[in-house]
Amino acid sequence: MRVCIESYGCWLNRAEADVMRTLMEREGAEVVGDPALADVVILNTCAVRWDTERRMLRRAGELHWITRRRGAKLVIAGCLARVRPARLSKVAPTASLLSPDRIEEIVDVVASPEREVRLLETDAPRRVLPEFRGGTRYVVPIQTGCVGRCAFCVGRVARPRLKSYDPASIVERVREAVARGAKEVYLTGQDVASYGLDIGTNIVELLERLLSEVDGDYMVRVGMMEPGLVMKFVDGLVEAFRDERVYKYLHVPAQSFDDRVLRLMGRGYAYDDFRGLVEEFRRKVPDVTVATDLIAGFPGEDEEAFRNTLERLWEVQPDKVHVARYTIRPFTKAAYQRQVPEAVKSARTRALAAEASKVTMVRNLRYLGSVADALLSSEGYRRGSLVARLRNYRPAVLPVREGLRLGEWVRVRVVGCTPIDLRALPLPLSP
Repeated sequence: MRVCIESYGCWLNRAEADVMRTLMEREGAEVVGDPALADVVILNTCAVRWDTERRMLRRAGELHWITRRRGAKLVIAGCLARVRPARLSKVAPTASLLSPDRIEEIVDVVASPEREVRLLETDAPRRVLPEFRGGTRYVVPIQTGCVGRCAFCVGRVARPRLKSYDPASIVERVREAVARGAKEVYLTGQDVASYGLDIGTNIVELLERLLSEVDGDYMVRVGMMEPGLVMKFVDGLVEAFRDERVYKYLHVPAQSFDDRVLRLMGRGYAYDDFRGLVEEFRRKVPDVTVATDLIAGFPGEDEEAFRNTLERLWEVQPDKVHVARYTIRPFTKAAYQRQVPEAVKSARTRALAAEASKVTMVRNLRYLGSVADALLSSEGYRRGSLVARLRNYRPAVLPVREGLRLGEWVRVRVVGCTPIDLRALPLPLSP
């Protein structure tokens, strides 16, 4: 059996696609890259935004046509399968549907001669972690679901229950990956800070166990964490971030810097709380990279609230900012609130993105002329380039040179920057 898996969206989705690949390969399936050559096509979908949903529906229709013409099977998994089953069934009426909560049933769904629709949540724990297939990076899902009640997030619909993987299983998989050459370990989830709250542990205890039980030359990247929970574990997380094997990279999505909008969003903290969290990490973890997310045009955001977010960008000065225009997501509280006009949302999104670029450019300019150690992590988007990660996960783009190999450390000098990355040259090795 030849299987093609297409996956879209966040790091958790990529990891869950690897879980399905692991299960299919255990059954003897061969994974291919072209859906036109596959006996089974698995589309792992994202539902975070309306424009993403539109692309997913279009791709589902295309794959339905490809698989029907060849007599192949189509399985649509991921968040959109749970959020929009009726729309998916309309564009791909013969496709089986599989919710994120039930991805470990993929083998049974593929083997079934009938169309399967498995969308209801179950009490079954998460057990299967992806196998490491070589390379420099191992992406491991540690949890799914969250404990938040954000007014804008459809993730609560797609993944309604917090489920954490057993810490012993995570440690064992990471140990295997590192032993086989992995140099980066990405701990990913819907909200990594909520890890373990359902099984009597937490993210700090997992990090302590991982770092004490897995020896080797590797770097851990801790995934996105909700600020409210980070505030509860701040001392333990700061201590873990001081370990030389942990990237000094803190991804905490603020979503807004205005207190009234934060209350409407149901975020559970105020702007001063968020700013204090960032300041504490910067004080105790020197040169930490702070990444955040901001939403423009959330229902109830007036001009004063938007100006607060714009101005406070310069107070917080994140190192990386993802700006998103608010889009209505089904079954969320914000969908039923009075909406900001689309033209206003678009204008605010452009203005916020432009201001964020200025802030991140200022942050990156501090590195000009500096020399640092960096891990060669991946090939660059431009041909003939490599991406190396400093110990704070900041990306440095290097030209390909003889002797540079992915997974190795290199000494670099920063010679330029953009709002997104640094530009660097490798320094010759000492004799």
